[in-house]
Order: sequence, then C-alpha cells, then structure tokens
Amino acid sequence: MKKVLLILLIALSIAGCGTNGNDEIIEFIPGTYVRTAQTEFGKAFDTLVITLQNKSANEYKIQRRWKYDRVLDGKPQGPEYKVTETSGLFDTEKNLLQETETLEFFSFDTKNKLMFNGANKFTKIK
Repeated sequence: MKKVLLILLIALSIAGCGTNGNDEIIEFIPGTYVRTAQTEFGKAFDTLVITLQNKSANEYKIQRRWKYDRVLDGKPQGPEYKVTETSGLFDTEKNLLQETETLEFFSFDTKNKLMFNGANKFTKIK
C-alpha cells in the first residue's frame, strides 16, 4: 500500500510540474516579438504579433509584419513590406506553437523572453 501511495505521489508531482510549465508558457505566448537580420543583400525587420484566439482550443492568431531594405549593386532600393495573418495551435505535450498553414514550430524561452522559429530568434518586446 505504501508503494502504491509513493508511486501515486511521484506521478502527481511529475504531472503537476508539466502543467505549471505549460501555464507559464501559455501566459507568455501572447505578445509582440521582433527580429532583425542583415546580409550584403539587405536588412530584414520581422515582427510577430501573437494574440489568443480560442483559449479552450489553445488557438492563437499570428500576424507577421515584415520589412526588407534591399541593396542591389551596393545601392539601397525602396523598402518592401508584407503582412500576413494565420493561426497556430499550442501543443501542451511538446510545449510548441505550430503554425497551421506552413506547419512551422515556435518554441519559447520564458526566462530570457525569447521565441524561436528554427534558427530564427525573436525577442519579446511586449
């Protein structure tokens, strides 16, 4: 009987730890994330605004605002802009947000206020 209780307590502790981590990430997800990247061909400014769409389904709206300052033959060209909207579903088992159209994954570092999309690192600004 003591073994059963001990196993039950350990299982509940482990399950509780996962839930607290999920809650922390779920609370962290909504916000504005930014990233810049520069090459010899130009500079990109990427902003993602993530808002809660449906709490019970863990569904989020993802708006991407993108600006690119192209450089051609060493001369700056006019800026290019693009805005897209899509949605994403948060997987509570994997702690990942998956974009529904491209199936890309977003992971979160709540301590350092970062979001990762592959090798791309976004900083949460609000």
